[in-house]
Amino acid sequence: MRGGREEPVYFALIGDVVGSRELEDRAAIQRKLEKALESLNEEMRGTDVLTSPIKLTAGDEVQGLLRDAARAVDIVVRIADDLHPISVAWGLGAGPISTDLGKDVALLDGPCFHHARDAVTAAGEQGAWLRTGGLPEPHGESVSALFRLMGAVRSRWKPAQVRYIRAVRGHLQKEVAEIHDVDESTVSKALQAARFRDVEEGEAAARTLLSWVTHAVQEPIEGDGG
Repeated sequence: MRGGREEPVYFALIGDVVGSRELEDRAAIQRKLEKALESLNEEMRGTDVLTSPIKLTAGDEVQGLLRDAARAVDIVVRIADDLHPISVAWGLGAGPISTDLGKDVALLDGPCFHHARDAVTAAGEQGAWLRTGGLPEPHGESVSALFRLMGAVRSRWKPAQVRYIRAVRGHLQKEVAEIHDVDESTVSKALQAARFRDVEEGEAAARTLLSWVTHAVQEPIEGDGG
């Protein structure tokens, strides 16, 4: 993506609920997903991260267009935590867009979306959490591998563990124990059994890699003007 490129690079993120047609209460899952997207859009409003709100499009499919690939980690993790044990397969694609930017992500198209579409299809077929497409290598494969490993660990999480994990992302362990009226040791043991700190470290590594990717693919554009 270097050398003479003039078009700006964006990062398309596409998610697909795994086995959505077989879910007993599909409408309830859609409502939960919409609530999570509403919260994420509110948090990112006024920032330069999203080109348009993340949106639930074709039934159980999520689409977003990002300027900063690292924020894909926050989106994917939040939705995974909120929907557990329902799984969502993700594709993250890098490239230009071929339509005008607009507020409705469902109307946007271009190579970044094509890469993301291929990647989410691969993720679904491989049972992976997230795959990438169009990112510079070996970073794209490294990100995909990180998410596959984290997804494998997360697949063993129990509902009680996830309850504490959701809470500890914004609070101290002591505060989580008070919120749930349990001993702090109970929370600590649940997090250890879930290998949460290992997963959290993987999330941080994925953000670092994707921050590097964002800078690498955008640097030529910034340099052209100097």
